[in-house]
Amino acid sequence: MRYFSLAPTFDLGDTRWRWSLNAKRRWALPGTECPQCHAGPALGIDYPSVDLSGLPEERQYRKARFAPWDEYEPLQERVLPFLPAGAVPRSGMGMGPLVGKVRGRPPPVAMDMPWRLFAQPEGIERLLAAGLRGITPIPTAMTAARDVPPLFELELQSGGSFAPECGVAPPGAPCTVCGVQRLAEAPKAWWLAPVESLLSLDLFRFRWDPTMTIVSERLVEVLRSLDDTGILVREVPTTEPSAASARP
Repeated sequence: MRYFSLAPTFDLGDTRWRWSLNAKRRWALPGTECPQCHAGPALGIDYPSVDLSGLPEERQYRKARFAPWDEYEPLQERVLPFLPAGAVPRSGMGMGPLVGKVRGRPPPVAMDMPWRLFAQPEGIERLLAAGLRGITPIPTAMTAARDVPPLFELELQSGGSFAPECGVAPPGAPCTVCGVQRLAEAPKAWWLAPVESLLSLDLFRFRWDPTMTIVSERLVEVLRSLDDTGILVREVPTTEPSAASARP
């Protein structure tokens, strides 16, 4: 199985689609800095399925801001029961649907940021019909022209890792204060851990770089069947790069 990273094209001359979003996440944790490991806000970690509407303090999560740890910690604790299984909270993490406006007409499967993947009903049907794993469409709360189909956001789970042969030092234990686990240093040349460890998902956010969306070749086949989606596809090596480059 081959794997690929996805990113949107920002050159509208490369695609027939003319569309954009003016939207923000309904809720988010404030940014902060961990007093022990000094981890800061994370980019690319969003959980659109999280619903804080029943939380009495939900308005405290509506305004983006930076907060001291003492103020941040109870805000994080309150949202833990609402997070998907296995989710590790990070400061700056977005929650709930995107709210705003869609301009133009997106393709059936679309991206506006390397960490945000969307689909219209036609795109969802194609992805599910292909038997892809990890496809969790969540309705957005965005308005669009009457003839534009509703837009769903695909919620990403965390997955994948560097292969042991990359020479990456094993990560330390999660921080006892914020729970974040970090690598001392990312490798300059890397490839994914053995494919056998990836077979449960065809779509995921890379564990050590949440801004990178990785998909299987099965999902890429669906994208190609949809013709011009404006999504750039780049292969992620699953063997040492020198060997991968020799592949015909």
